[in-house]
Amino acid sequence: MQPIDDGSGRQLPGEGREAVSRRNREITPGRRQITEAIGQKILHGFLQNRHQTLMPLSINLARLAATERTAIARFAAVAVRAGKADAALTPVHACLTGFAADAEMLAAFEAALHSPPPLDAALGALADPETALIAFILCLVAARDGGPAARVFADYVALHRELPTSAVRAAERRYRS
Repeated sequence: MQPIDDGSGRQLPGEGREAVSRRNREITPGRRQITEAIGQKILHGFLQNRHQTLMPLSINLARLAATERTAIARFAAVAVRAGKADAALTPVHACLTGFAADAEMLAAFEAALHSPPPLDAALGALADPETALIAFILCLVAARDGGPAARVFADYVALHRELPTSAVRAAERRYRS
């Protein structure tokens, strides 16, 4: 009679698999499968949370400082003017309103539409990475109806502000259509 390896390193006497009774089997392979399944679920949850932290589902402009809100409003006007201004105006205004822009910020946006700031000044005011990402999102919203020039401008803003590739991809998945 040849000994049989049951998978745990122990040698069991017997002539085949029939000799291994159910009572003598190790249950570690089942535990290993359960541990792997739980590990995959935890990893998936962690990655989903990381993506949510990287690109939140909602943007709240009200929590930003007044200077950052003004910079974003002025840049939103530049983004509208990058393509077909009449087509991009309504979606960008709706986006600002949806992002909780206050009356002062909307007034700054309207004023910048009539007298847009120079591009280098508008980009230079986006010093914080979070404000640069919000400005990029506004470019994506403007590019929906703004035509090819607006789409290229959005790509330019992402490159100029050196936004992380993962943040750019997440924003494009959510806001570019």
